[in-house]
Amino acid sequence: MAADQLRGALDAVTQSPPARIASGVWRAPRVGPVVRAVTGLVALYVVLHVLLRNNQPTQGIYVYGVIIGLLYALLAFGLILVYRATRIINFAQAEMGAASAVMAVLLIKVHHMPYLLAFALAIGSGVVAGMIIELLVVRRFAKASRLVLSVATIGVGLIFAALQFYMPKWLGGKFVVDPSPPKTPFSSAHFVVGNYHFDGNSLVVLVWAAIVVIGLTLFFRLTDIGIAVRGSAENADRAALLGIPVKRVSTVVWMMAAGLSSLSIFLRIPVIGLPIGIFLGPTILLYGLAAAVIARMESFGTALVAGVSLGVIEQTLYYFSKDPSVSAALILPILLVAMLLQRNRQSRGQDTGMTTWSLVKEFRPIPPELRRLPEVMWGRVVLGVAAAAILVFGFELIGLKQQIISSVIVIYGIVAVSLVMLTGWAGQISLGQWGLSGIGAAVAGNLAARHNADFFTTVIVAGLVGALVAVVIGLPALRINSLYLAVTTLAFGICVQTYFLNPTYFRSLLPERSQSVVRPILYGRYSLQGDRAYYYVCLVALGLALLSARALRRSRTGRAIIAVRDNQKGAQAYAVGAARVKLWAFAISGFWAAVAGALFAYHQGVVQPEAFPPDLSLTLLIIVVIGGVTSLPGAILGTIYVGILKYSDINDGLTLLATGFGALLLLYVVPGGLAQIFYGTRDSLLRVVAQRRKIVVPSLLADVREEVTQKEGDVLADAAAAVEGAGRVLIPDRDEVEEARLRCPECGEELSLDEVADHAHFQVVDA
Repeated sequence: MAADQLRGALDAVTQSPPARIASGVWRAPRVGPVVRAVTGLVALYVVLHVLLRNNQPTQGIYVYGVIIGLLYALLAFGLILVYRATRIINFAQAEMGAASAVMAVLLIKVHHMPYLLAFALAIGSGVVAGMIIELLVVRRFAKASRLVLSVATIGVGLIFAALQFYMPKWLGGKFVVDPSPPKTPFSSAHFVVGNYHFDGNSLVVLVWAAIVVIGLTLFFRLTDIGIAVRGSAENADRAALLGIPVKRVSTVVWMMAAGLSSLSIFLRIPVIGLPIGIFLGPTILLYGLAAAVIARMESFGTALVAGVSLGVIEQTLYYFSKDPSVSAALILPILLVAMLLQRNRQSRGQDTGMTTWSLVKEFRPIPPELRRLPEVMWGRVVLGVAAAAILVFGFELIGLKQQIISSVIVIYGIVAVSLVMLTGWAGQISLGQWGLSGIGAAVAGNLAARHNADFFTTVIVAGLVGALVAVVIGLPALRINSLYLAVTTLAFGICVQTYFLNPTYFRSLLPERSQSVVRPILYGRYSLQGDRAYYYVCLVALGLALLSARALRRSRTGRAIIAVRDNQKGAQAYAVGAARVKLWAFAISGFWAAVAGALFAYHQGVVQPEAFPPDLSLTLLIIVVIGGVTSLPGAILGTIYVGILKYSDINDGLTLLATGFGALLLLYVVPGGLAQIFYGTRDSLLRVVAQRRKIVVPSLLADVREEVTQKEGDVLADAAAAVEGAGRVLIPDRDEVEEARLRCPECGEELSLDEVADHAHFQVVDA
């Protein structure tokens, strides 16, 4: 009875005229977004006011958070523009603007260039950089998978980071420049809000944010190119058929995105300052990505509110804790909740079940027709023995410094193998794989240093914990786009370094600073304390990871993972549980990444947050794509390539440049990575073997389809000429058909007309 009365009272309230008016205003297409934005910001203020009542921030902190949040929103606008046009996340969004901003600031601080001229130079150079990126990179990979194009933007970001590294030397004559904010014409204006002092540069941020919001609104509603962007975002092929210049639209969008990035970073420098000459890193990008993802990569209004909210949260939590790691750690749960509340919505033009992951280069095994041939079997044995000899005995041929770090390169190889399973086979982009290794290092270090646990026990437990954490991080993958998941994993990687590995918050779960993670003596006889012995242990772990991955790929679960990656709806139609196979991929990948972290903890002897930077996860993803994202041998080749760059005697700038530019150059020439070169050479040798043995292998012929098609045309023409030369007609009588014999101009075999249809060098085309 009481429940019925309460339900009736609620119905009466919701059906009352004021409630219906409020509901109409809330859902109104013009007024509703503004009302919802204001309501959300007020609710955030009330929540923070209640939670921080014992250490209440001043009003100036909230205002400062709004200013910083507007800068994050400008980054988010550029990310949304690029995603609308190309359906990828531009991971170079912050870096390509930072390079222009750093150049302008250096000209102001070192060469005293006028502020307005430097501002125009920063925005103009950013716009030109966006155009160059679109013309040279985006168009080149327009038909590639979204993974390849997304990783190409990471390579672009590394190139711009290298430019930031060298700009102080090029423009200022030294690598270190005063990081204090430069003086601008607005620095002399001061005002105070709640005991917090601001200068005129903060007002400039507010003005430019308003100009950008109004300008984007008018651009999309009134201009032809803006309407074209909205149209091509739904389905680029259909837009092209309707006469929309898709390539020109893409160029304009990338120019606008780069200009917004330059504006955001340039306006940020007078407010916060910027350490010149270092890699900005993914932290600033993360806040812009978070705002864009919360807006579902669609709504500029939602991105604006989300960016402002994140800025307010960041500054209030920093005021409360005096530790920036707290606010950075909070981004991860915010993203997890936001993504779990979202559904994977797609337009009708895209919702076909097929994904662009089906365009990822797959490498076939040796054809069964040739697998048992002696020369093929001996070739595999020789190649395997040579590779094993290089890995095993190559340790003795390198210098002392390289011997010390060789185990680290092998550990990177284990992480690369885990990324092949997760990214290459399951289609889930992970930008926080080294963060999972950090979790494994913390678990193994704790067990080894505090509890003196057995070596194998620590490694296995670390792997199991890593698998569990990976499953938790992978839960949003059941509901959202895999590119969105990349943002969550990036947040996880940052959170691991700044929060989970911080002794201030997890002292009991980490070894003490004074405690060492000592390499053990196995069974009282085999010491792992030497670099040679530990290298071989890591090499055995890499071999086990490769065997595990190979067994997974050949199993039913592995085939289901590939099927779900390429066509989830089609796989589900065959009773494949998409959620189950995705979580299996996360678990197995997380297990091996954490095992690598445990081995790394024993190698270093300590567990330090500085050893697990989030940008290393980006490098590891580049390793996999350079090697071949679906190939296990390619992962090893990519690891060797980047390992040589990272640990050779070159500075950080050249390493960034070689990694980013090398990745782009390699993807330009061979989109399948180093594995494409390896397997292409293998298939060429197999064709020679097949031709010498006179064995027809359709899978090898399919790789040279154009050449074969031309050759087949020549064969058919020669056959027709042979028939005419023999005095035969193409449509003879029945008796003549039975007696007719043809000689194949390719292999010389004599055939009857009935046998021609089954011959390997002829094709019968239905009329």
